[in-house]
Amino acid sequence: MAFFCKANELGHRVIDVSSLALRRPMLPHSLGVRPQALKLRLITPEMKGTFFNPHVPLETIIQNIGMQLHPLDGSVPIGPVAYKTFVGETVSLIYSPIFIHHDMAHDAILGKPLASIPIDFAEGLLSFDQQKDWLIKFVSTLCPHCGWDLLGERDSVVLFCRNCISAWEASQIGFEELNFGIISSKEDKVLYLPFWRMKVRIEGLKIRSYADLIKVANAPKVMKEEEEGSDLYFWSPAFKIPPELFLRLTLGMTISQPREEFERSLPRSSLYPVTLPVSEAVESIKITIANFAIDKKMIFPKLNEINIYLNESLLVYLPFTSSGIDFINPHTHLCIHKNYLKLGRNL
Repeated sequence: MAFFCKANELGHRVIDVSSLALRRPMLPHSLGVRPQALKLRLITPEMKGTFFNPHVPLETIIQNIGMQLHPLDGSVPIGPVAYKTFVGETVSLIYSPIFIHHDMAHDAILGKPLASIPIDFAEGLLSFDQQKDWLIKFVSTLCPHCGWDLLGERDSVVLFCRNCISAWEASQIGFEELNFGIISSKEDKVLYLPFWRMKVRIEGLKIRSYADLIKVANAPKVMKEEEEGSDLYFWSPAFKIPPELFLRLTLGMTISQPREEFERSLPRSSLYPVTLPVSEAVESIKITIANFAIDKKMIFPKLNEINIYLNESLLVYLPFTSSGIDFINPHTHLCIHKNYLKLGRNL
């Protein structure tokens, strides 16, 4: 049977939750701890059995999961939640085996009966064509421009070519080139961390420029003349980290708006992998707006009505120097605990 399994980042932990993706209420609603306790295998065309298409839309499942989750500390939210979103989630389609015997569905792992099955159980259920739909497609990691080997770690969503200095993101049609830049540092032992700089169009809220942002945030910042009409960019880490730090970095980077010259180069120092695509980073913008707004009573009711459209994005690598247990950016003075980066690789 088809189940969706969704891994969500909450607090400092990752919670795996699953939800039945078929409209068959007689079956178990959740897989429980099985996705963590049992070894999962990729489906191949040679596997025997019937694999049904999921019925319930992914958006519906995510909404239902969001309604079921509660704060980890056991506290009860005061009043309704104004807005909720998942950033950096991982969604998987997991099949749990059952077999039918004497009009009864049985758990094929434990051999125990699950529920009685009506005669019209399979009516309306469509199965996958395994030969057509389950073939794994491999993409050669050679630079589309020059044919050089692309570099990147196994969890990175962006690969780099050091020969022609280019960046690439996988898509349904192959590789698509990304715009990127770097603020270089002359210091030794520098770690470069990736961030998304996003220029967006906001409908439903009057934030058109950097000056508008500062007014909404009521930030203690003296506006320079050249900043009055400057474009507004929202910033987000391009790597997964715990939520509290993620919010602090998005707020700090968006308010500070780094304006140093970006070089299109790849330094010899280590580049931290890009593990959060820009499509996920855009989902954090509403949370960023709610986070820095002073008049939250005015902003919160509008969050579900605001529409945000991405006009352009730039992947920017910023230098962070090692200082004890932290990495510190010399331009913005933002600080990241080293253990948070280690934790982020498991989210």
